[in-house]
Amino acid sequence: NYTFNSGDRLEFNYDARFERLFAPYEISNDVVLPAGNYRFDRWGLEIGTSSKRRWKFDNQWHFGTYYSGRANDFQGAFQYKVAPNFQGQVSYNQTFARLHEGNFVSRVLGLRADYSVSPMLTFFNLIQFDNESRNLGWQTRARWILRPGREIITLFSQGWIKEYGSYGDPVFRAADRTLALKAQYTFRF
Repeated sequence: NYTFNSGDRLEFNYDARFERLFAPYEISNDVVLPAGNYRFDRWGLEIGTSSKRRWKFDNQWHFGTYYSGRANDFQGAFQYKVAPNFQGQVSYNQTFARLHEGNFVSRVLGLRADYSVSPMLTFFNLIQFDNESRNLGWQTRARWILRPGREIITLFSQGWIKEYGSYGDPVFRAADRTLALKAQYTFRF
C-alpha cells in the first residue's frame, strides 16, 4: 500500500483463502457448488483518490482462482461533494466467474446520497440493484446525536423484486419493508 502526500493511494494485495461448504451452495442462478473444501488465491489492485477532494474515485480489480475456477471482480465508485454537508456517490461491482459448475456474471449497482443538517443530525440514503436476485432496495437512515455517547438511529428500508408483466415489460413489485429504531447510551465509569 502506497499513500501519496496528496492522499491518493495505490495498493496491491495477495489474499490466500480457504472456505469449507458443508452443503451444496447456489452461488448464482443454476450454478451450484458442491460441498467440500476450497482453497483459492486472489490478487488485487486498488487505486483511490484522496477523500479531501471535492470528487473521489475508488477502483479495485481482484483476479485469480475462485472456488473451482477463476474470476475477475471489478469495483468502482465515484463520489462528489456538492457542498460540505451533502455528497452523492455512484458505485458498481461486477464479478465475471468461470467455474467448472458453470459461468456467471454478477452486477450490483448503487446510488448513495448523504446529507448532514448539522454535525449532530445526518441522513444517509442508499439505493441498490443486483442482477442475480433482480432486487431493488432502498435504505434510509437518520442518525441524531443528542450528546456524545447518546444517539438515536432510525432505519427504514424498502425492497422491490423485478418481475415481467404480461407484455414482457419489467415491473417492480414491493417485497418487504422494515422500520427500526435504535437508541445508544454510553456509560462511563
